[in-house]
Amino acid sequence: MVLNTIFFVLICQILAVPIKGEGYLGYGPDLKGTAGEIWPKPLWQDDSGRYFDMDPNNFKFVAVNRNCPLLQDAISRYADIIRKSAQGYVKAPQTKVVRRILKLSVNLTRTCETLPSLDMDESYYVWGDGRIIANSIWGILRGLETISQLLVPMPNGMLRIPETEIYDEPRFKYRGLMLDSARHFISKTKILQLLEGMAYNKLNVFHWHLTDDSAFPFSSAVYPELSQKGAYRPELTYSPEDVKEIVEFARKRGIRVIPEFDTPGHTASWGASHPEIMTTCSGQYNGQLGPFNPTKEATFTLLYKFFSEIRTLFPDKYLHLGVDEVNPSCWESNSQIQNYLASNGLDNGDIPYLYLERFSANITSLGWKQMAWQEGFIENPWMAWPKDTIAQIWFDYKATAATLTKRKFNVIRSQDWYLYVLETGGDWEKFYNVEPTDFSGTDAQKQLVIGGEACLWTEFINEHNVLPTTFPRVAAVAERLWSEQAHRSVDEAKLRLEEHNCRMVYRGIEARPANSFGLC
Repeated sequence: MVLNTIFFVLICQILAVPIKGEGYLGYGPDLKGTAGEIWPKPLWQDDSGRYFDMDPNNFKFVAVNRNCPLLQDAISRYADIIRKSAQGYVKAPQTKVVRRILKLSVNLTRTCETLPSLDMDESYYVWGDGRIIANSIWGILRGLETISQLLVPMPNGMLRIPETEIYDEPRFKYRGLMLDSARHFISKTKILQLLEGMAYNKLNVFHWHLTDDSAFPFSSAVYPELSQKGAYRPELTYSPEDVKEIVEFARKRGIRVIPEFDTPGHTASWGASHPEIMTTCSGQYNGQLGPFNPTKEATFTLLYKFFSEIRTLFPDKYLHLGVDEVNPSCWESNSQIQNYLASNGLDNGDIPYLYLERFSANITSLGWKQMAWQEGFIENPWMAWPKDTIAQIWFDYKATAATLTKRKFNVIRSQDWYLYVLETGGDWEKFYNVEPTDFSGTDAQKQLVIGGEACLWTEFINEHNVLPTTFPRVAAVAERLWSEQAHRSVDEAKLRLEEHNCRMVYRGIEARPANSFGLC
């Protein structure tokens, strides 16, 4: 009896432990999100403290200046988003309003561009009385997303919007998300949802890592055998028509699509159908196929024809060449390559340049600018990369950024933004606190940091968890790359992200909880 009494007392004490040291667990969500706050945080916003309202079933968009198909598509898309938000998860209290807004005025001041680019102008003005002004269609797209976030339903069914003035522009011009769809195939449907979520966070580059050792899921019209023998299964492939649809879907949202067919390493799937362009290993790796063989004419003939096809599908000015994790052991053990080097007065140190110099020149001749992972620059310091080549840094960031910016390369940061590194709870904070200019260098060097990119490597990600692994965690990266450096308060961001996550979930994005228990 005494033991039962002691046990009962202990249980009561445990259940009475305060949550986070403040009071006791009560009804409702752990965190109450904001209502009508913007993600990512704008550069400048001034609120009067007053509000307007708008009937979600009785408003219209009006293009008051320039017009184009991209603008009309965006207006139609955001009209639908705004109408549906009346039933959304985010709610505002019943609020006294100054007047009702009947139209949203969209003022595009310059002729529509057709393709998003590295140097596109994404700046815009938004006023709470329903006006959006921007010099470019890309700024209009970002302004439409902002005004859609300002509008929040009240109990009477009307949408509340603050009397506010916003001027906004991104801190960095490259704000990316990379998807590896080789290790696990990710369907076109999920990719389109990823792109939609990117637009909600004002991300502007979709870096598509299409092939790797594991699989070759792109169905080439020129070399169909690459996917016939290199894909996991025939149906787990992307047709040229799929690619065109994805690129067009992204374009309409101001998102660039940069393809990566990683070479000369990570190419085992190419060897399934074309072993003649691979390096046959001896010694420790005897019988295995290593990187592309840069001493064979057949290698460059195939690559030129293949990338000529790719050029017709991806209109962006940049191609990602890969050039990461190239193990030279196979090159150094291959007798044919060693004989070639000896007969041409070369040594093993020349092998990477035999590949990079010719491949890079061919890519330039096809009209592309180039990106590569950091190894392409650090391990090959004598490589004369073309002007405007971008280095993507994924490890040893401080030292590598200092080295490459000193050599005048533009760089983007990916280190510490690997989304497959999961922790329990709302682990977005570790991404939010990463700073792309955190390295020793001059102001001029830090100006060469043009942005960053979150990476979705898919060893442990597939069709069924790709979206909740990405969202809302990538939103933290998006705000770090868009908003000014001074905006670093996790406590302030937490409540806005709680709202933004509910917004994304209601819009159809399969996002995991942002912080703790609650509505979303």
